[in-house]
Amino acid sequence: MPSIPQTPVHPSARRLENYEYAIRTITDRAKDLESHGRNITYLNIGDPLLYGFRPPEEIIEATVRALKNGTVGYAPGPGISEAREAVAENACNRGIPALAGDVIMTSGASEAAELALTSILDPGDEVLTPCPGYPLYQAIIARLGAKSVPYPLDPGNGWMPDIDAVESLLTPRCKILLLINPGNPTGMLYPEEVLVRFAEIARKHRLIVFSDEVYHRIVYDSVHIPMASAAGDDVPVITIDSLSKNYMAPGLRTGWMLLSNSHLVPEIRKSLFRLADARLCAPVPPQFAVRTAMSLKNDYLDGILSRLKTGRDLTCSMLNAMDGVSCTLPKGAFYVMARFDLDRLPFNSDETLVLAILEATGLLFVHGSGFGTDPSAGFVRIVYLPEANELREMYLKVADFVKTCQSSFLPT
Repeated sequence: MPSIPQTPVHPSARRLENYEYAIRTITDRAKDLESHGRNITYLNIGDPLLYGFRPPEEIIEATVRALKNGTVGYAPGPGISEAREAVAENACNRGIPALAGDVIMTSGASEAAELALTSILDPGDEVLTPCPGYPLYQAIIARLGAKSVPYPLDPGNGWMPDIDAVESLLTPRCKILLLINPGNPTGMLYPEEVLVRFAEIARKHRLIVFSDEVYHRIVYDSVHIPMASAAGDDVPVITIDSLSKNYMAPGLRTGWMLLSNSHLVPEIRKSLFRLADARLCAPVPPQFAVRTAMSLKNDYLDGILSRLKTGRDLTCSMLNAMDGVSCTLPKGAFYVMARFDLDRLPFNSDETLVLAILEATGLLFVHGSGFGTDPSAGFVRIVYLPEANELREMYLKVADFVKTCQSSFLPT
């Protein structure tokens, strides 16, 4: 009988050594606790359907109708023409220069990010990325052998960037300036003057701007301004969007990218469409719901925004009332980055803090260093999607946890 090899015959690809996705990986300990009978509240991922939100019925009906009509075969790689035209028309109405021929339908916004970055980056190239920022981008960039160059967002200034500091980070290897607006994990919203300054940097240094706007309809007390509307006609902008968050339908996996001013980057446009063709197509039936989604009146969001705003206000009020905890009021999305003063707690990093909160309360948050912040800064991302009464109970548990830890902690 042949002996069983003690080491793997084929190790995994080296390109995955730096591939991390904190939002998912932090769940391992939570799953272990759950397997031993603990009740866990998963606030590490922004899935609205876990908390009672539902997509508009019209979107479900349009998808079901498409299924009943037999639309389960392959579509053209860039997507069905009806969906691409609807995206372009909606973009134009929002001030984004758009042609249906420059729209590619994708399997969620995540695939749009994957295709776009793959079409542009060679090993060693650089991308200016917001810090803190959504970790999927750093993971994709690392897998491609490229480099993320983080530009800091200032929590003391509403998570705004220092534009001069952003420009100082540029090198000849930089190809892309990445924006996430509204921000994940910060909930910040860029004003027009910041977008114009970003456009100036891109214009001056011949960068492609990549603008993640998947929460652009989820804004409070303000108006979202698309990056492409501020960029003029001489800066290439890739805007990504989806049905996931703006329409509360993440499981439909229907996203898209729109390349504005594509005439400035014809080779990249060609590569994008080659990649779109190579992966065959995005899920087809939900694409027939895109025009329906674009035709909905804004009032379908009224109840959603009202509940989210209540949750946001309650979250910030209760967190800021805790001794040694603070946060900035988000202007969009449904996340808040709370800061815990680790100098007054028995934890040396945000990750050990998050795991301790999990053990003590059954609440799973995400450590800020998973989004790029310094582990010793004590930032934690919290999802405020639950109902107000559940949020209130959550924060009472967190407040008791903080008070207990502080009372027993003797700083060295």
